[in-house]
Amino acid sequence: MVSVEQVSRRFGNLVALDRVSLRVNPGEVFGLLGPNGSGKTTLIRILTGVLLPNTGRAHVAGLDVGRYPDRVKAAIGYSTQEASVYRDLTVRENLEFRARLYLGARAVSCAVEETLRRFGLQDAAHQLAGALSGGWRQRLAIAQAVVHEPKVVFLDEPTTGLDPVSRRTIWDLIHQEAARGAVVVVTTHYMDEAERCHRLALLYGGKVIAQGTPHELEQLAQQSARVAYSETSLPLEQIRAMPGVLDGWPSGSGVRLILEKNYPTPNLPLQTVYPNLEDVFIVLTRRRIASTMNVDEKGGAA
Repeated sequence: MVSVEQVSRRFGNLVALDRVSLRVNPGEVFGLLGPNGSGKTTLIRILTGVLLPNTGRAHVAGLDVGRYPDRVKAAIGYSTQEASVYRDLTVRENLEFRARLYLGARAVSCAVEETLRRFGLQDAAHQLAGALSGGWRQRLAIAQAVVHEPKVVFLDEPTTGLDPVSRRTIWDLIHQEAARGAVVVVTTHYMDEAERCHRLALLYGGKVIAQGTPHELEQLAQQSARVAYSETSLPLEQIRAMPGVLDGWPSGSGVRLILEKNYPTPNLPLQTVYPNLEDVFIVLTRRRIASTMNVDEKGGAA
């Protein structure tokens, strides 16, 4: 339902995307994970027909994005945090407005009522969107994106600024959309949220540096590094400067460490712990930086 083949995009001298390839299947929640400036939003804008790639091809819902951008827009749902919510309209009016863009007049009322029910918005139907809390407004934004039951749903950082309870609710709604057979592509920089995706692509510097299930990515990181916890009073900067220490940060009364496997174990009391996706991301990005530096050094030597 969504395929990207060697897509690149430049803005002047800035390379926002560099030969990105991936595929997302129906019923799948696919996460685009990366820091600000990694290319996540640029890729979403290409897949939604807002931007064209400089090179490569992208297909969404069986349509070539470069050839049929308008038809692509009719087949998808797109939520950009609060940007798609009109605060001076009621919840119902917001949904009706979006439904009328894609559905016939007779289908609008039924689609709106069903969406109000599915998203638990019946009691708030006549409230102004601007009067809703952040979590409920974000729920409305996603409801707008799916009121016409699109084949593909794009959600750009849908939980930014929300409290943990609201974030969990939003993710329940995201998985409901996948359960009905839609492709759901989510961008996020929250590592804990990324673990709720079926599969992930890690973006860094406009490139996909790894992709797979959360478990597969954790196993990939374990091939070159291990994660440990140390109950120590040594200064953090001193620990980070030790040979073989990729990174370290405070954790409780001790320090959580990422250690290279090919170096001797630092002289610290260590307890091995299972890596999370934040650990994975640090390991893989450090590996990417190191490989880039090696290429540059070889090029300079030549």
